[in-house]
Amino acid sequence: MNKPSQKIMASVAGAVLLASGAGAAFASQQPTTATTTEGGAPAGATHTVADHDIRAQWLGEESDFVRVADVQGTFVFDQEGVTPNDELFNVFGTAVLSMCSKPAPELAAEQTGVANYYVNVGGHVKQSFTVDLSELDADEQETLMGCSCATGSPFGQASVIGVPLASVVGMAELEDGVNTLTAYGADGYGEPLPLQYALDKNALLVYRVNGEDLRASEGSSAQLWMPETVARYFTRNIASIELTREDAVPDVASVDPMYRNKIEVKNVSDGCTFKAGDEITFEGVADDCGSPIAAVEFSFDGGRTWTACTTEGATADKWVNWRFTASFEEAGAYEMIARARTADDVVSPLSASLTFDVR
Repeated sequence: MNKPSQKIMASVAGAVLLASGAGAAFASQQPTTATTTEGGAPAGATHTVADHDIRAQWLGEESDFVRVADVQGTFVFDQEGVTPNDELFNVFGTAVLSMCSKPAPELAAEQTGVANYYVNVGGHVKQSFTVDLSELDADEQETLMGCSCATGSPFGQASVIGVPLASVVGMAELEDGVNTLTAYGADGYGEPLPLQYALDKNALLVYRVNGEDLRASEGSSAQLWMPETVARYFTRNIASIELTREDAVPDVASVDPMYRNKIEVKNVSDGCTFKAGDEITFEGVADDCGSPIAAVEFSFDGGRTWTACTTEGATADKWVNWRFTASFEEAGAYEMIARARTADDVVSPLSASLTFDVR
């Protein structure tokens, strides 16, 4: 006889997965049986930052939760789903002027600006010029891309349409030795990048996000997006692009090691009642912004044992949406702890957990 199936309620944060994206994609995946691994100190669980060792730790081992080792279940994942535009730039909160800042009026429902895609190109070029990105539609590209701040745990992902930065750079007659790109917003914000890095990452000058044309009250409404790059470089309202020759190529900022391999649970259990033997589905998101997620792992005994679920084929430019389904026979309070592991064997430094009751 089939067991009853229960899904823990999606939280407000869980609304970032649109039904037309992640939900539909989950239904098409074939579930795989998870395997278990021993607990202890996994490779990659310790990171060194400014001479301090940071160790991934899981709390609550001495609590009154029911402990179940080697929990078996089914696991599915995909890399689809987008963050709605009214939430996209409000889930970040670290940088002041870049894409992380909030709110982002060019994506607000009450957009009052105009669609302006003119960008000035200058610096160490033989002749400065202005380009209307909307006239480069022959070069237009569409892609699904994640965006993540260097610190903090939230995630964002969008379907974006724009023109490759390489198309605009190719229009410029560069002077010898040009090695740096800086995209300046209308507010003067700009973060210098190695020009070759931006080209290698296939940076896009974006003018449509999740099907909506971007608008702005000043400057161009175009935005700079780059896969696997922290959001401080995702400049908004680009007014100009400077291509310059610098004595030293700028370094590229990366994710703070404490916030690598982020994982979140997108459920809440408040008000949910589960019966012994019910199948319970947990779901969430994992992302590293640099290295592919190789596995999502779950523990129901305070981190003593882990159920490892591989995410074969996952790429680093998009997040991983995951679902894990299991059942529990003993009544009591439980804690599910989730972590992720990257292809370069980094384990999530910060835990994600959820408590629930079985009656």
